[in-house]
Amino acid sequence: VVDSDAPALVATASAGTGKTEILARRTERFVNDPDSGNANVLVITYTTRAANEFKSRLQGRIGGSMQRIQADTVHGFAHSILATHGSHVGLPADFQVITNTEDRAELLAHYDPWMAPDDVPEFFGQLDLARAKCQDHCHLKIWRDALENRGAVDFGEMIAKATEVLLIPAIARMLRVIYGLVIVDEAQNLTEQQYRLITSLVGKDTVTGRPLISTTLLGDPNQSVTGFAGGDSRLMARFVNDYSAHERLLTQNFRSSQRLASLERLVSLELGGDRPRPSVRAERAAAGVIDCRAFPSEAAESSFVADWADRLLNEGLPAEAVAPGETCRVHPEEIAVLARHSAALSASAEAISGRGYDVALAHSEDDFMATFTGTVALLLMRFRSARHQFAASGALRRELERPDSDFAGGDADTGSSGLTEALRAHADEHLDILVPLLDVDSPTDFVGVLEECQFPESARDEALAGWHADRRLIGDTWSEFTNLTPVAERSWTRFALHFDWVQRARDLGPGIRLITVHKAQGREFKAVAVVGMNDGQFPDYRATSERARQSELQAFYVAATRASRVLLLTRSLVRPTRYGDRFTEPSPYLQLVEEAKGQA
Repeated sequence: VVDSDAPALVATASAGTGKTEILARRTERFVNDPDSGNANVLVITYTTRAANEFKSRLQGRIGGSMQRIQADTVHGFAHSILATHGSHVGLPADFQVITNTEDRAELLAHYDPWMAPDDVPEFFGQLDLARAKCQDHCHLKIWRDALENRGAVDFGEMIAKATEVLLIPAIARMLRVIYGLVIVDEAQNLTEQQYRLITSLVGKDTVTGRPLISTTLLGDPNQSVTGFAGGDSRLMARFVNDYSAHERLLTQNFRSSQRLASLERLVSLELGGDRPRPSVRAERAAAGVIDCRAFPSEAAESSFVADWADRLLNEGLPAEAVAPGETCRVHPEEIAVLARHSAALSASAEAISGRGYDVALAHSEDDFMATFTGTVALLLMRFRSARHQFAASGALRRELERPDSDFAGGDADTGSSGLTEALRAHADEHLDILVPLLDVDSPTDFVGVLEECQFPESARDEALAGWHADRRLIGDTWSEFTNLTPVAERSWTRFALHFDWVQRARDLGPGIRLITVHKAQGREFKAVAVVGMNDGQFPDYRATSERARQSELQAFYVAATRASRVLLLTRSLVRPTRYGDRFTEPSPYLQLVEEAKGQA
């Protein structure tokens, strides 16, 4: 990959194969090549953290040539285009970038008070997803008008406007002189909108079909877990077809111990697909540790995980987990507890905090609730906080797949009637149990009545346990809210805003990481525990289609490849429900783990 002269190159790189070092060496080779002249290198990374890591690795290697390197996220690159050429697409010289969701809501409310989006995450989430996929949305024009009225852009418009700039032939020709090499890291996360931006930059020779700028894509389709945000790993294959790109596989694992590399290989083979997958070898002396444990209860499971973290911090990594001469010492930030849904992390967070350790929580909105009923319950709470606003009712309408006329603003009685019908008619899970929530008058009553909303005992055990976890999560969030908020201020709106804050949680600082699998992508830890390894939890019991099952297996691939030395997988033999404990079945992924332990 480093030495290739192919004008279009796609490298499939599984976890631990040294993508960052390969990016650095390919860049170093280009800037040291006399034939490259003074052309610059553009490196597009998935996160700012990755861009900084890349620049740090090159610092000291190429000296003054660092000025020829531009490493940034796709949004950072788009911003640099608009900062120089934004006037060509109607932006003022001092255009604003609005990223905070509350600021976006305020801007729209000022532009059109009738469209004030009280349900901020849902409203803008739908807009963002539509733009990421280059699809239309019924409120997209008015949002673009609101942005234009203020001379502003958000992340989605930043990409759209930058692409418009690159479609201006004179500007595109100028940039193709500036850049001699474009590298895209984590290419499996590209969205359709981002792909169009990059291909607009690199262009295509009408005779040869090659890109006008040498372009390299690196990524791992196995780690494609951002579909909820529009990410599409198939764009890597599309780039191969669009530009007749050369393909390379990276097969040497430099990160993982032998046992963990064996697990990665097995999961990769299980994913299969019509594209070749790398076979992973680990030639380092570290054997690594993989441990699977089952416990009589979730309380016992979380207590063990807390003890496990405590032992690692006080005694270090097991001797068999590390290579000769490698330190056994581990810091809190090098330990992670992962789960498919945030609800499964609550008990572990409490147990670890009880041992006196800091925890840092991170999850995505996509994996916040364990059941669809839990998701709808949250939307009902937000609907009650702003029932006359189109955003709140629109979120419910889209989730329940109802027409625009149902429970939208206007007459509250009519809205409640339409919503009652929608809940009772919906085929997914048991949404009819939420109907009593429509009659409560305060968030206090909402949480109390929610406790009585129960799935029938005949429901699947996984659904019963998931709903129990969701209700507990909502109840715990309410308790946190009441501890922070005076009684007189415990309104629907304040509670909804507090829940929004919780749902958009980010890393909170130092401490042991407790994160959902989707938030773990791109991270690396010495020791990882994956909790809730029951069938129905991981994989999620709602994954019934082939594509959904594939997505769940990709999520497990991400979880299993975050650890370099120690991997612990735990499950509870029973999960609590209103009707008592229900027995669980082990995740089918645990069979792959046992096979890996036997092969190492």
